[in-house]
Amino acid sequence: MIIRAAIRSDLGAILRLLRELGDSIPEQSSTVRMSSAAVRAWTRMENDPDRCVLVAERRGQITGTLDLLVIANLTHDAQSWAIVDNLVVDPACRRAGVGRALMEEAVDRAARAGCYKVELLSHENRTGTHAFYATVGFESSAEGFRRYL
Repeated sequence: MIIRAAIRSDLGAILRLLRELGDSIPEQSSTVRMSSAAVRAWTRMENDPDRCVLVAERRGQITGTLDLLVIANLTHDAQSWAIVDNLVVDPACRRAGVGRALMEEAVDRAARAGCYKVELLSHENRTGTHAFYATVGFESSAEGFRRYL
């Protein structure tokens, strides 16, 4: 398995995986033309030096992904911090170390960027996912709030 930064040609596979999160991402295969909104968003993301979409690849297939964002900060001696979002592993590849490898790479990249912490959010009813995060060194330390616009 290889963990690497995603490239534009990975977008179809990433969108396929992200459907597993239950968001309203249109059904698409990697061979279908991407929506112009997805391509515009991807262009912004790939040109942001503080953002990296990682993918896990095995035998030419994308089996997992996550989004890592490094955020400039004025506290903690102006050390940055990072957010991990949209971690998803293909259901057929779960419990095979894909999520762990993605998280380890994200934490390593955050450390190399000088971050003092890595945060993530997970829906309160995803207890299995919470157990996974604990196995990779994360602990529940805050209560999250959202306001959708």
